Amino acid sequence: MINIGLLGFGTVGQGVYRILQDKGEDLKALLGLEIEVKSILVRDLYKERVTEVPLSKLTLNPDDIVSDDSIDIIVEVTGDVDLSYRIISKAFERGKHVVTANKAVVSAYFEELSHLAEENRVSFLYEASVAGGIPVLKPLKDQIRLNRISRIQGILNGTCNYILTRMTDEGLAYDEVLKEAQKLGYAEADPSSDVEGIDTMRKLRIISTIALGASITEDDIICDGIDKVSDLDIELLMDRGMKVKLIAEARKVEKGYQAIVQPKALPVASYFAGVNGAYNGISMDGNYSGTLGFQGPGAGMYPTANAIITDVIDCILETQKKDSPLRGRKLENRNEDIAATYYLRISGYDRSMDNIKEHLQEVLHDEDGEFAFISKEVKLYQLLHMLAEFEDKPFSLIAIEQ
Repeated sequence: MINIGLLGFGTVGQGVYRILQDKGEDLKALLGLEIEVKSILVRDLYKERVTEVPLSKLTLNPDDIVSDDSIDIIVEVTGDVDLSYRIISKAFERGKHVVTANKAVVSAYFEELSHLAEENRVSFLYEASVAGGIPVLKPLKDQIRLNRISRIQGILNGTCNYILTRMTDEGLAYDEVLKEAQKLGYAEADPSSDVEGIDTMRKLRIISTIALGASITEDDIICDGIDKVSDLDIELLMDRGMKVKLIAEARKVEKGYQAIVQPKALPVASYFAGVNGAYNGISMDGNYSGTLGFQGPGAGMYPTANAIITDVIDCILETQKKDSPLRGRKLENRNEDIAATYYLRISGYDRSMDNIKEHLQEVLHDEDGEFAFISKEVKLYQLLHMLAEFEDKPFSLIAIEQ
């Protein structure tokens, strides 16, 4: 018997419970052991839930689960950072494996928790923390055994991708699509973590640290979101045969690395331009493997729960190494060297901003106080420094894939 302590019983937690109930006999035949969810952490014992569960399994106290010596694996799906960190740390010290979908806690404490798990010879698995239901972290860990990964990039937030897809396909305004996404449950009431790129940045922090072998922290990543992208931007770039996507990218460069989350205009025939709706996509470039691509649902009850239970099975079968995947490589942050051709739209443009025109390559729009153009190749920091002088002028900045 393998006993699981389930921390959190929202959408994903209920998905985990349902799959384990539905597939119980199949998993028993596969593993030779029965898997039982022994205890579930909830905020309200008597809340009405779609998924029925015996009251005896519910608790309000996380220590009831962590301190239970009969529980072998902790599945953490709370979304809370401080509580999760405390529980996960204590679970490791008590010799319990941990599976989590919580990208915020993995990102914030990646090195510490990875080393703590290794010291206690337990598994720390977090496949569901990046790209939801897409199995990408396990293949990435496999690839770094043999390959030098020179670049990893992806569309890592389904909310942003859904919004941009609707804006592109239907010509809708950002605010209109955001409201619809909130009604459909794709976006939270406070969508800032998604649309400002923070959620994507945390996921890039995790996959880039594994891929490049150096600790690339949240502070090491330039982060921009889609909240300033307008339907005009989408239209002007579509007229040039390009789609806008929020792209996370980390790459090895001479003397170091570059890591950035930013809106990017891609040729309509490119791989990431074809990743639409709430789907995610990832690609990694290895010196022997070449470019590998992964695509699938980035969230959802069952896709995310599927990734979690796959990690649970790996804990039981010990099919993933307990050693930390972190390699302690020393690489210098070279974000100051990032340069590209950019699409730039400025609202309320006037002559006081004419110094920006030194970077102008082609004007796309100059009407009703909106000035949009394609720049020459320019360093990102130089362009942002110039724009910072005009704080009262809203702008949209989109890198152009060459």
